[in-house]
Amino acid sequence: MNLFSMNIINSVAVVTFDTPGRKVNILDLEAIEEFAQILDQLEEMGTDIRGTVFISGKERNFIAGADLSLIEGITDPDEGAAMAGKGQEIYNRLAALPHVTVAAIHGSCLGGGLEFALACRHRVASDASETFLGLPETQLGIIPGFGGTQRLPGIVGLPEAIRMITTGSPVYPGKAFRTGLVDEVTKREYLMDAAMKAVAGNLPQKGKKGAGFAGLAERRLQRHHIGRKIIFGRARKTVLAVTRGHYPAPMKAIDAMEYGLKNGMEKGLAEESLLFGQMAVTDISKNLVRVFHLRESFAKGGPAPAADITNLAVIGGGAMGGGIAALATERGLNVRLIDMSEKALGAAIKFLNDDVSKKRKNHRYTGVVADWIPTRLTVDTQMRGIKRADVVIEAVAERMDVKRSVFTSAAGTVGKTTAILTNTSSLSVTEMARGIPSPGRVAGFHFFNPVDRMPLVEVIRGKQTTVKTVERMAAFARKLGKVPIIVKDSPGFLVNRLLLPYLNEACWLLQEGAGLQKVDKALLEFGMPMGVFILLDQVGIDIVVHAGKSMLEGFGDRMTPSPVLGTMAEAGRFGKKTGKGFYRYDRAGKRQPDQKVNKLLASHVNGKGTFTDDQIVRRLIYSMINEATLCLEEGVIDTVQAVDAAMILGAGFPPFTGGLLRYADSVGIKEVTDTLLEFAQNIDGRFEPSTTLRGMAEGGEVFYP
Repeated sequence: MNLFSMNIINSVAVVTFDTPGRKVNILDLEAIEEFAQILDQLEEMGTDIRGTVFISGKERNFIAGADLSLIEGITDPDEGAAMAGKGQEIYNRLAALPHVTVAAIHGSCLGGGLEFALACRHRVASDASETFLGLPETQLGIIPGFGGTQRLPGIVGLPEAIRMITTGSPVYPGKAFRTGLVDEVTKREYLMDAAMKAVAGNLPQKGKKGAGFAGLAERRLQRHHIGRKIIFGRARKTVLAVTRGHYPAPMKAIDAMEYGLKNGMEKGLAEESLLFGQMAVTDISKNLVRVFHLRESFAKGGPAPAADITNLAVIGGGAMGGGIAALATERGLNVRLIDMSEKALGAAIKFLNDDVSKKRKNHRYTGVVADWIPTRLTVDTQMRGIKRADVVIEAVAERMDVKRSVFTSAAGTVGKTTAILTNTSSLSVTEMARGIPSPGRVAGFHFFNPVDRMPLVEVIRGKQTTVKTVERMAAFARKLGKVPIIVKDSPGFLVNRLLLPYLNEACWLLQEGAGLQKVDKALLEFGMPMGVFILLDQVGIDIVVHAGKSMLEGFGDRMTPSPVLGTMAEAGRFGKKTGKGFYRYDRAGKRQPDQKVNKLLASHVNGKGTFTDDQIVRRLIYSMINEATLCLEEGVIDTVQAVDAAMILGAGFPPFTGGLLRYADSVGIKEVTDTLLEFAQNIDGRFEPSTTLRGMAEGGEVFYP
């Protein structure tokens, strides 16, 4: 297969990487072997040519990285180290070419793709919004293995290299130039011209690496071994605070960087390959790769069925409605945002402008694009101007009467084929569609807060919703850059259905004498992104109480809410939005313990139990596992994969576990079932394990055979 082609233009070799039949270029074994042959030719040419430019034949991608199947197949650390060593050898040959080499980057340049570019003498990039660079390996439980930990610090400076590698976060063209990661940023149509100028040594002034006083101080600090020791010490402390030890790869990446700076490139590369091999065989890495594939599987299908959706009306300008409007506007839709509050509309406009301004500064948007985005948003305090909308999304108060009123008004204004969606978190989509003309176009479209960061959208299939509407709205979610999970209309749908027992159980524990901060700490140590009471404050206790009523009506006594929640709501302690919930918050949103909560809830505390972290985790997590199996029994969701994807993408369930049900497999279905039976006998019948769990435990089954 011809993956690479070469043309000589004005004594410059132009090498194009274009994998047939793929949307992106991937570094698999075939690509690496063929590139080695290209290197043979370039080495033979030597200084007979002025330089080599590497470009991609893809529309939105330079190189997406290494083939993940290679990593999945590693079962021995030595095997992993050897694979990394082979890649390093190829890139060392690239770096040693006797003429100028330039990577001309347009589109995503990630992992082994960025390591490829780092081995070139120069890098130039387009300023397109689809261009970004990064080393996301630690997000897959491994470390860069083709020289990234050794080359990046010398190019962007140690602090920025540590940040890029340990977080795996992408860098956009503006910042890439400022840090020196790329030597020039230009329009896509001028990218080859910029690359040719780079070959000739005609480059703009280097980016100001670590601009500002703090950056300058850090760069001076890293020049001395004591300074580097301080930087690495800070980095390890930061990583440990964020990962709580659940993700070892960022720490190993720091080890590789430190070793290389101390012992030189050759030994540093050897250490990098060794650590890569060690990380590649861990259960954490295997789970993180599975999660990557899981997300990709639900993102498949593309936005094509929603290509005709260009005009969106959003009714409700609060945090959710404003966030939805901003997201859609930035994704190229014309948006009409309606809310009776001018203050809410002003806040929504400010949110959009601030986000666009931030992305303009880091060159995610060009000046022209940034100027045009806000013009696609119009606002009004009355229900008008939505007749041409292809889709209407309501995001008003979580009350059936209010939502039905909005639906009735919208349905009487828009065309009969316009999709009408609700962003409800728990109310019946079927009930909402009652009386609406052509109810088959009505569906749930549940975003998670904050809209701009949470990747999941639950597409809710009401009893009347047509298959065409479901498929089209799933494509619409993908058009907005989200991952859709299709869920049957049922109280709480999927994510909130599983989260409510989790939140409620924490409150029951509080009544039994478990300390509030003790419970939060246990869940943080388990790997949840935030403590359960912090989450309650974040969501809003009033919202949880309201959702709890729907769940109680739908599922009976096992969903009986803890009286703690009602007492908190009656006291007006709704959470972060009111400055006080289970914690108190200052104007900047900083959280502090609040002794008033203990006094308020004292009458509910009927025990002085001491709980281990493991007991707390099992009470809360096993309750979610049980509820997930009930959702599968009822057809709320079709597959165990959908449960795990939804909980990771919508609730932040720890990715290193592989997902809620894969975690159940890891601890053992019998252990989960027996523990629930024990809880049901000794604590309350709400823990009664499902028929599914009982059957799986008896048959020795697992969710993932």
